[in-house]
Amino acid sequence: MFEEQKSHFPCGLVQPESGFRFSTDSLLISSFASVSRNARILDLGTGSGVIPLGIMLRHPDKGVSITGLEINPEMVAAAEENVQRLGFTEEIGIVQGNVCIPDFAPAGSYDLVVSNPPYRTEGRGKACPDASRNKARFEVDCGLDAFVATASRMVRNRGRVCFVFLAERLTELVTSFTRHKLEPKRMKFIHGRIDAPSKVVMLEAVKGGKPGLIMEAPVILFADDNSLTSTAIEYCPFIAK
Repeated sequence: MFEEQKSHFPCGLVQPESGFRFSTDSLLISSFASVSRNARILDLGTGSGVIPLGIMLRHPDKGVSITGLEINPEMVAAAEENVQRLGFTEEIGIVQGNVCIPDFAPAGSYDLVVSNPPYRTEGRGKACPDASRNKARFEVDCGLDAFVATASRMVRNRGRVCFVFLAERLTELVTSFTRHKLEPKRMKFIHGRIDAPSKVVMLEAVKGGKPGLIMEAPVILFADDNSLTSTAIEYCPFIAK
């Protein structure tokens, strides 16, 4: 049963009807993040657990352990069910808590922190009538800097922090990273089409690292006929499902 559901990931994942729906961005960052053997990983704002599940499926033999932090109890329940359905209860733990109050683990507990934080500040963009979806899309409880501050606190020195965020707010992301002693090391833009501006960027930093940024080749999602490009599918096979 587990193997069949893993082969269809992310199809069939439990998501609350009133909650935020995961996007392609969460799948892509699970392919972008640098995952070392036996790594302790933290996902801030895990939602229905998509990023931890994607990382586990990409790196099944690396012996990693992952904690997913989520404030919404309905999303916590959904994430726990998804983890159980795919057979990762020993590798992935879901914790209900607030990113702004990081009291769930001692500082420096993780080798890698990942996050797909809310993209927009309140008042910018169309609000959702559903409160839980609104909190997932907009910086209601915690802003970008709070997510970065917690990531920096929870990752060990020389550990990695990896975010996916709006390309139009890249300067804010980089400024926040450097403010919290996270040195940007790898950056990758995501484009809907080859001739379209990037809307999303993935950035990985090292805590206490030295300067030196690698700008990786971008991900182009769609071809002229609206089909997914072969390079995008090769980079992240999950998006084809």
